[in-house]
Amino acid sequence: MREYKILFKKYRKSIFDYYENSFFTSIYRVCAILIFPLLKNFSPNHISILSLLLGFTALMTFHFFEEIGLNIIVLFFLASYVLDFTDGIVARYQNKTSFYGRFMDGLFDIIVGSILHIIFFKSIFELNNSLILYFYLITIVLHPIQHLVMDRYSALARWINEVNKNKKLKPYYRNDFLGKYTKLIYDIQHICIWCILFNFFNHAVIINLFFLFSFLASILSISIHLFLSKKHFSLTRNHKDNREK
Repeated sequence: MREYKILFKKYRKSIFDYYENSFFTSIYRVCAILIFPLLKNFSPNHISILSLLLGFTALMTFHFFEEIGLNIIVLFFLASYVLDFTDGIVARYQNKTSFYGRFMDGLFDIIVGSILHIIFFKSIFELNNSLILYFYLITIVLHPIQHLVMDRYSALARWINEVNKNKKLKPYYRNDFLGKYTKLIYDIQHICIWCILFNFFNHAVIINLFFLFSFLASILSISIHLFLSKKHFSLTRNHKDNREK
């Protein structure tokens, strides 16, 4: 009980604060806090790996056991999302935070998210409309690309701060640049996942909505970071590269 009090006190200002976190981010973080005592002695990296394995388990289960409903499959992903927040809490508790852990955690997030897109795509693959089919494929490809663009922007912003001491660019603009809109899109995607879990509405309709908002999230994220890179990077000279032969 003491550990619960400490954790909730630590995160109480950001939980369900829509400027800081989306609604479902707060939900998954609360769940992570609740299961924290069960995993506090595990390696944070092992928890991250378990989160990844849940995604692959969902894919294998969906492929080899077609009789299992999609609502059962999404349970693997919901558990994976909770573990995704748990590993960070455990790492801070054990004082084992590292850039390697952050790198692997982010990479695993992209893989698990891509697997979910693939499963949803396969579940409605029989649709004959080629235009919609291409839309699904483009959305699946855009999902990891948006993270690549965002991480590339973040890396270069930090590099500029290191090379040009008079520059202090923020690596991330999640809360400052259309933050509420990106959080809203994230929440709508997760509402779709929960609707499938409880068999609300027709699955095909829900999956179409999921892909629509996934596409919008990717386009919005890519557009923001391309705009910001043009704004912040164009007038910044790379003195280090200029000296290279």
